[in-house]
Amino acid sequence: MQTDHDFKTLTHISPALTNEKLSKSLSDWFKEDISFTHWEYVSDTGKGDSYLSEVIRIKIFGRTKDGAGKHVQVVLKTIPKNTCRRLTFRSDEFFRNEIAFYERVLPALLKFQSEKNMKEPFDKYTRLFLAHCDGVNDVVCLEDASLDSFGSAIRQEGIDFDHCLVTVKTLAKYHAISFAMRDQDPEAFDRVSKEIFETYYDERLWNWYSRFWHRISNIAIDAVEREYPNSIYVEKIKQFAVPERYIDMIKAVKDTTNGVISHGDSWTNNFLYRYQDNRPVDAKIIDFQLTRCASPVLDLAFFIYACTNRELRQKYYKDLLKYYYDVLSNQIRDMGSDPDKVYSWDVFMGEMTKYSYFGLAFSFESTPFIVLAPEDAVNMEMEGEEKRNIDEFWQIGPFKTKEGRLREANNVVHCVDNGYI
Repeated sequence: MQTDHDFKTLTHISPALTNEKLSKSLSDWFKEDISFTHWEYVSDTGKGDSYLSEVIRIKIFGRTKDGAGKHVQVVLKTIPKNTCRRLTFRSDEFFRNEIAFYERVLPALLKFQSEKNMKEPFDKYTRLFLAHCDGVNDVVCLEDASLDSFGSAIRQEGIDFDHCLVTVKTLAKYHAISFAMRDQDPEAFDRVSKEIFETYYDERLWNWYSRFWHRISNIAIDAVEREYPNSIYVEKIKQFAVPERYIDMIKAVKDTTNGVISHGDSWTNNFLYRYQDNRPVDAKIIDFQLTRCASPVLDLAFFIYACTNRELRQKYYKDLLKYYYDVLSNQIRDMGSDPDKVYSWDVFMGEMTKYSYFGLAFSFESTPFIVLAPEDAVNMEMEGEEKRNIDEFWQIGPFKTKEGRLREANNVVHCVDNGYI
């Protein structure tokens, strides 16, 4: 039970959230001197929607020198207090990477874009209110996009073509800044790309990930064997879902030939949508903990295999690729670069062929979590103070439903039929 006293400070949520820091952030936000007075709880996020952090929605109140009240509603993301959870999931690395993105990388990209006379600049992100990074009390605090009528799609259901269009448009506009910046100011782009680091696919992480990779590979194989028995797809998935594939993933994220500052984790949960007449008309990107410099195809392929189903791909796959590239090339041109030189259609399609397997392999992990009902979400309360293996906690088993199995098995079918694996 919280008392009034608890609402006069946020240090029990995180020791980093001192009243002084909150006052400074409010003053920076409103561009006038404001003293923090209190906060109010608004809501939690859904169970199973965040594994690497703890997330709540709150209002932060302050007062100007003239006594006028001001407040901002934010989404407050804090590093897990539970030591075992924090160490097991390497939460400090993800926070460090995301904070570097919001404090140094995104401002550089937006500054470059602002110097262009853009017809439709990329602005589909949430603004940073406050951040703190020390590895133990890390905080990322962002404006609450729900006030702008942005909200989540339902994770378990997959998304329709209208959702795909606004999502792909937002990704393309975001990626385009990197292409134009790398073309026109390669030194600045190189500097900014070094601010972030690989948090998921790296030689140093194989021991952390290997047991879990074995588990999710077997889930994918089981899905294909049960839904497409005695087929070429069973043969292909068994050849594909092997430990060596992680080495290919490492190579993929290291290939910066056509590197952009990518999102890194572009599944349904990390986009917010605004609706008119029950149709999505806009999408914002959130959660840049896995951001990296790599081919934009890694984002696009993962989005396709994590978020779309077989029927949608059968009808619209080529349309989605063309739409993505049209938006991307128009934005690059609008910033003063030649898309045919910096990232031609042929190069883009070549990378789709080369790297779509990345989206498939990443979907081995995302699909079981996507189809989990909220009541089946993994319990994140971990006992002890020691780092343990993620496989001890992400103990997901084979898909319980035919629908779940087909969601993954049909990703494999698509990759095989298109010659990607």
